[in-house]
Amino acid sequence: MNRKGAADPGQPDDGDDAAGHSLAELAYRRLEEAIVTLSLEPGGTLTEAQLIERVGLGRTPVREALIRLAQHGMVEVLPRKGILVADINAIDIMAALDAREVLERLVACEATKRASPAERIGIIETARAMREAAEAGDAAGFMRVDKELDAAVAAAARSPYATRAVEPLQVLIRRAWYHFERREDLVPSALHHGVLAQAIAAADPAAAASASDALMLHLRKGMLATLGA
Repeated sequence: MNRKGAADPGQPDDGDDAAGHSLAELAYRRLEEAIVTLSLEPGGTLTEAQLIERVGLGRTPVREALIRLAQHGMVEVLPRKGILVADINAIDIMAALDAREVLERLVACEATKRASPAERIGIIETARAMREAAEAGDAAGFMRVDKELDAAVAAAARSPYATRAVEPLQVLIRRAWYHFERREDLVPSALHHGVLAQAIAAADPAAAASASDALMLHLRKGMLATLGA
């Protein structure tokens, strides 16, 4: 349904109120996870109807989700042809890491200064859940908690421009991780995240900056080793 028109026959529609915005977020999360975990294959083309069926939501939230995904470089909407899932290439990965390193340090430092006591506890608990998923070898669970931790740190930082800029970079690196099947990196990565969480909880900007840089270096080395192989 468009903003003023009637719903298309045979297609579910979810409105344009607060609930509709929540459904758009849900559609985005479901499609993002499918793209990150490669359930939607890089370079593949799908129709809007296929995506609506996949997420089980209406046309409006799916279209809103696709706009956001396109802004993040995860899909390209091709008029009269469908939706193209972005491919994965080494140049994009390394460029994303370059930009992400600077932004992650900024967000982490701001979180040390602005997080509430409850947020600091939540960040520690989420990092602990990440380590548990890693030790269990649960890659899908690990990546979900990784996203939750990113969101928790971003919320604590209260720096909307930086967090909006870093979000698509985080998604790209998660997707690359799946693409290159870096399961052996679960526990080491979880440990780095744990150090970062501890620094934020301790309200220590210098330690948070150091932990963020160490995490980004770890990701960079892992990706370079994989690409080299």
